[in-house]
Parts: sequence; C-alpha cells; structure tokens
Amino acid sequence: MPPLEAWEKVFLGDADFMESTHGKVGCVICHGGDSSIADKELAHTGLLADPSDISCDTCHQDIDEKHDFSLHATLGGFQSVLEARGGNLEEGSPLATAFENHCQQCHTSCGQCHVSRPDETGGGLVSDHEFRPTPSMQYNCVACHGSRVGDEYLGNNEGIPADVHWTQATMTCAKCHSQELHGSSQSAATRYQNSNVVKCEDCHEEVWTNTEGNPQHEQHLSDLQCQVCHSVAYKNCYGCHVAFDEEGLPCRTSEPSQIDFEIGYNPLRSSERPYKYVVLRHVPTCLGTCDYYGANLLPDFNALPTWKYATPHNIQLNTPQNESCDACHGNIDLFLTEDDVRPEEREPNKDVIVTGNPYTPEE
Repeated sequence: MPPLEAWEKVFLGDADFMESTHGKVGCVICHGGDSSIADKELAHTGLLADPSDISCDTCHQDIDEKHDFSLHATLGGFQSVLEARGGNLEEGSPLATAFENHCQQCHTSCGQCHVSRPDETGGGLVSDHEFRPTPSMQYNCVACHGSRVGDEYLGNNEGIPADVHWTQATMTCAKCHSQELHGSSQSAATRYQNSNVVKCEDCHEEVWTNTEGNPQHEQHLSDLQCQVCHSVAYKNCYGCHVAFDEEGLPCRTSEPSQIDFEIGYNPLRSSERPYKYVVLRHVPTCLGTCDYYGANLLPDFNALPTWKYATPHNIQLNTPQNESCDACHGNIDLFLTEDDVRPEEREPNKDVIVTGNPYTPEE
C-alpha cells in the first residue's frame, strides 16, 4: 500500500465531522494543545497525533478495559513465544531492543483501527476524520494481516480460491472477529486463549447437532479440526531475520514462503479443541532471527515447535481431501511427516509430526 502525502494524512474536508459526536467535543479534548492561544506554535505544544492510549477511555471505558488486554495492544503473543524460547525481555537486554525496534511496530491503538491506517503501513486518515465503528477491511485489517490471512481470504495466492465466506457472502473480517479484537478482560498469551475467539460452531451449530446424511461429519467432528477437511493450501513462512537497512530503518528479511497444506497432531489439544489432527503452519521465526542483536538470544529455541496450530482463511465446502474417504485416508502426502521437516527442526516438532500410518482406523 503506497504511503500518503503529508497533507492527505491530516486533511479534514468533511464538514459533517464537526456535527458528529467526536467533532462536537473539540480537537483539544483528544489531541491536547490549547485552543485559547492565538500563536500557532504555542497552541500546538504537547499535541498528540494519536491520542488513543490516553483519551479513548474517557468515553469508552468498557471497551478500553478489554482492549488493554488484547493482543493488538499488548503484543503478548510475540512476548510469550520469545520468552518460551528462552528469550530475555528485561528492559535494556539485546532481545528487548530487538522487540522494541521490530515487534513493537505491530502495536495497534484504537485510532489505528477506527479512524486512521496503522502506523506500520504509513498511517494517515482512512476517510477524512470519520470514526468508523467497524474498521475498514482494506485499510485496517488487511493492511497489517495481508500477506497470509488477507491473501488467503481474498484468493490472492495463485491457483488457490478465495474463502467461501468472501465469495458467497462478502463477509468482512469484523463479521466474525468483532468481539475478539477488543480482547476479553484477561491476559492471553495467544489468540487461541482469548475467551472471545470465534469458532466455526458459533455460526454453524447445525453441523454439530445434526449429522444425519453426512457420514464424514458423524465420524470426524470430534477428532478433526474443521480446517482439515475444509481448508486448502496456504502460505508457510520460514527463516525471518531482523536488522537495520542501509538508511538505518528497522527491516525484516525472510526466506521465500511456500504454499503448502499439512495435517499434523494437535499441539493445543484441550476440551475446547479436542481434535487429534489439525492443520499446521510453519512459523517465520528461526534460531537466528535476532542474531543481529546478539548471539544465542533464544537459547531454548527448541522448547516450541516451528509448525503450529493454524486456522487458514481459505475455507471451501469441497476440497481435494474431502472428495472421498480415500482422498484423505489414502494420501500420506497430506500429513506432516519427518521427511517434511528440516533435520534441525525435527526434535522440537516431534509431538506434531505424524508417525506410523496416519490413515488407519487405530491411528
């Protein structure tokens, strides 16, 4: 997405805004400064371009209390994984510096969803100064989550169809994720620990309550994640590295991504996710991700698998693996086996790699 010109980022051309709820409270209520001072420089002293972190809770306290625990605000997903791999995120540590330079860029404030584009994508107002209760899928959601989720959902990966929720119903991200985005008033280490996380059965309850006429559902609802049968190939990323570019700006580089589909053992098996088999996606993190900042910053890297629980956004009613029983039960290529995993990654992935014959009844 190309960056906006400076004037485009602050242009207030819609007179209707002044009659809106946010327009009537006045600029200084949110942005600070002193409107009683005639001198421009003095009037703008202490001006906040993005006042989200200190102003929104004045009127939206109930939402703000949840948002404070959301992964968009805390980046707890990044932190928990780095710490689990032995990383030291204490203030002033090399890894904390790397986190601040690179991971922290993904922090998203209220305003970066509801009025402007995220800073990570260059910032700038989405539609003059209009506050949108529902974020723009194009300028907010997909702006940050485009390379995997957005491309899968919209069908931008060559040869892979778009998600049926998009092609059949033009559903935007907020249709499913509205409650989840603000968190759930409790800290979560991953998005799957959020009590407000969306589940397929939230909309498709009838699939669980009436399996008559669908022997596949009758047989597999309890042991297969929905995506095992209804997802198609998706993007896997490998070997991300962080550093500074020639201009001194934080940058990331990674190995080429691969479009693939892998079924493995469930690393998050619980009463909520009882499935034995799930879809797995390779994470971009590698042992040397933060080497620019120091050696061995993730000393327990192998404490977590590099193939993780995934929920690809390219759902189809009919897929190659659900065409018939044999399409899956007779197709070892669908499963993550030892041959699919890099030798140096086999040990941390031993609990998700499928062993033996994955398509026999006893397995």
